[in-house]
Amino acid sequence: MLPAAPDGRDLNPLLQDPGLVIHPPMLYMGYVGFSVAFAFALSALLSGRMDAAWARWSRPWTVVAWVFMTAGIALGSWWAYYELGWGGWWFWDPVENASLMPWLFGTALIHALMVTDKRGGFKAWSVLLAIGAFSLSLLGTFLVRSGVLTSVHAFAADPRRGVFILIFLALVVGISLTLFAWRAPKATLGGKIGLVSRESMLLTNSVLLVVATGAVLLGTVYPLIVDALNLGKLSVGAPYFNAVFVPLMVPVVFLMVPGGIAHWREARWKSLGLAMRIPALAAVLVAGFIWGLTEKGNWLSAMGMALATWVLVGLLVQIVDRIQKPGRIPPSFWGMHLAHLGIAVVVVGITLVKGYEVERDVRMGLNDTVSIENYTFELVGVSNVDGPNYKALRGEIKVTQNNQFLETLHPEKRKYFSSAMPMTEAAIDSGLFRDLYVSLGESIEGDKPQWSVRVFYKPFVSWLWYGAILMVLGGLLAVSDRRYRKSADSLS
Repeated sequence: MLPAAPDGRDLNPLLQDPGLVIHPPMLYMGYVGFSVAFAFALSALLSGRMDAAWARWSRPWTVVAWVFMTAGIALGSWWAYYELGWGGWWFWDPVENASLMPWLFGTALIHALMVTDKRGGFKAWSVLLAIGAFSLSLLGTFLVRSGVLTSVHAFAADPRRGVFILIFLALVVGISLTLFAWRAPKATLGGKIGLVSRESMLLTNSVLLVVATGAVLLGTVYPLIVDALNLGKLSVGAPYFNAVFVPLMVPVVFLMVPGGIAHWREARWKSLGLAMRIPALAAVLVAGFIWGLTEKGNWLSAMGMALATWVLVGLLVQIVDRIQKPGRIPPSFWGMHLAHLGIAVVVVGITLVKGYEVERDVRMGLNDTVSIENYTFELVGVSNVDGPNYKALRGEIKVTQNNQFLETLHPEKRKYFSSAMPMTEAAIDSGLFRDLYVSLGESIEGDKPQWSVRVFYKPFVSWLWYGAILMVLGGLLAVSDRRYRKSADSLS
């Protein structure tokens, strides 16, 4: 505005956080990065050269876009965890889903391009995935920037911008799919592959990722379609996504091991089984141990830890096998396995925090205590605090472990001057194997001063973000491979 307003409405309090300075640019770098893979795919279709050359050029750009998407999604999850005050790290919010869908397609595209590059197969499939990844990026932009959603992640309400993005999305999808239908049948096949081979494993994984994307897409846009047709209001939440998405991800994670061990073209059942016997035995032992930790047995936690162990030990088997072979090991090999290790770490974090977290919502007066596991939380005091653009109630909570002083936490309940929006600032004692999470609610009227307090014990929750860091580092290491810097002449 010119001239500037003497006293503006202030920045949305949700955005007044360093995490929200970094998170959106990371996501949009991912969105824009997939446009490069899309451009390569259209160039291959227009020229009729759907060969290994375009896949080789497209692979590093796709991996870089995937790295930014991974970092952006992880930062958004971390921000929601410590900023929103409800202790969650993924809510299946439509805007969260808008970034997850192109990430899933991008993951499938990375693996399909590897087959196109190395073996000359999956040419049409790779092109279709590149079109889909960019189209989903545009859809994500539409959902976030058009105002059709009500979400803590959506801050724009401009129908004209939404109409423009929707028209652009329709043109991109329509023109690219028409071009694909014209050119794709002319693409040569990569040769016959066996039912059990690395190609078949990668194809199965990419198809499962696409199906999972479709399930997320349905749960995200179906309520919008029902609302647009004036058929009522419908909410699709975590129960649907957990029931549909998680079962599709189990075989995806499982196939990571045989997909890395199996030979190209065709693998022998016997040799594949022998190579997987150590990961299988380790997974069974860990599952039995986790099952025995509780009286009734927690089969979901046992299955999750078995999958993580399966992947981890499988990676070790692959690395040992590769080290024993002659020749230099390229950075892409280490990058791939580091990213897969990140997946295993994320699975550990999700499994243990969902299976063994403890939550207590309590009323607490001064000097009241609440205990979780072997930790005791005592509300020592509550004071008024003046911030630069807000007033806050700040709690002082003493944490002890086995009667030994551990930490003093200071959760806050803030009210900003400009919007009067109440905000919860959680206090977190973070560690490698557990987080202690405390958020302060509103004051409760009564004979004595009391406040609502939410206390969490979250085992291994930080492993979610450690795993994401490993995936990002793995992608960067893979991109550093010198093969991607060869000249165009050497590829054609």
